[in-house]
Amino acid sequence: MKAALLFGPEDLRVVDAPDPEPGPDEVTVRVVSFAPYGTDLGVYLNRGGRYPQPYPVGIGADFSGIIDKVGARVKDWEPGARVSALTLAHCGQCTNCQAGRTNLCLDPAFTPPPRQVCCQEITPVFARKLARLPDAVTFDDAAMLGGIADALNAFDKMRPQPGETIAVVGVGAMGWGAIAAAKAFDLNVVAIGGTGRRADLARLSGADDVIAISAHNEDVKERVLARYPGGVPLVMETSATEWGLRQSFAVAATLGRVTVTGGGAMDLSGWDVVMRELEIYGSRGAHHQEQALDLIAAGKIDLKPTITHRFALHQAPDAFAQLVGPDAKDTGRVIVDCTAPA
Repeated sequence: MKAALLFGPEDLRVVDAPDPEPGPDEVTVRVVSFAPYGTDLGVYLNRGGRYPQPYPVGIGADFSGIIDKVGARVKDWEPGARVSALTLAHCGQCTNCQAGRTNLCLDPAFTPPPRQVCCQEITPVFARKLARLPDAVTFDDAAMLGGIADALNAFDKMRPQPGETIAVVGVGAMGWGAIAAAKAFDLNVVAIGGTGRRADLARLSGADDVIAISAHNEDVKERVLARYPGGVPLVMETSATEWGLRQSFAVAATLGRVTVTGGGAMDLSGWDVVMRELEIYGSRGAHHQEQALDLIAAGKIDLKPTITHRFALHQAPDAFAQLVGPDAKDTGRVIVDCTAPA
């Protein structure tokens, strides 16, 4: 098979690799659509030195495809099924997994979880990570579940009510998914961030209001509070950056509910939390792919308008160069079609 492998930071090459065989609890999936997002870019750049070594390593997390083979112990799945897969692997047996919180698996063998790779023609996947695609859901739809599922995980904690206002901080792949999910919950959505075309894509995702930035790391607190005196009751930070964290806590209202998805140090004291009685939540991946697929199938979420570029598998290096290059500010979702011939 053909596979995109990293041989070093920003050194992505499409090479010949052996076809994988499924383990006893796995299936192999012929990948159709792969949609890179921020985590993949972190792997590509080896941002912070936190990603797997030694090279070469595979890449890719959010994808959809068709089951090719099933392992000896796999039940309820068959070749030809259209599927998506959770990003995070899990044991399926621990207390959290049994309670459905598979994103918080307690098994040391899955902490940290082995990372899914999918920028290749065929990939092995634990069968317990799979979800079957409804007929109305396309492969492209199912390759863009990450931001939607993260938002659904956040909403479980934040308990949003129809008509409430939520600020989605960060308007990249995860942000567009969060915006679309928030509109499916009948929320009033304020998108914060984005230069170039990305702010326009926030509107296409469903944002009712967009407060764009003109330069990297621009502080938007005064602009947001001028438009929303007292602050915003719900905030979801999707950029996993220190800029995003600063903006999120700066614009949160008294009694505000804030969800973060990552990032570094927070410029926030205990008194900042106490004086406004903030509720702060973390969202680590998600276990909500079936709910996300149902919302797409029902026509409540459609991220296809945010797709701006398509590449074949042999063009994967060009796809990643697009996402980190000078035109990134005008780039929406990128789809790598792993079935396209070279």
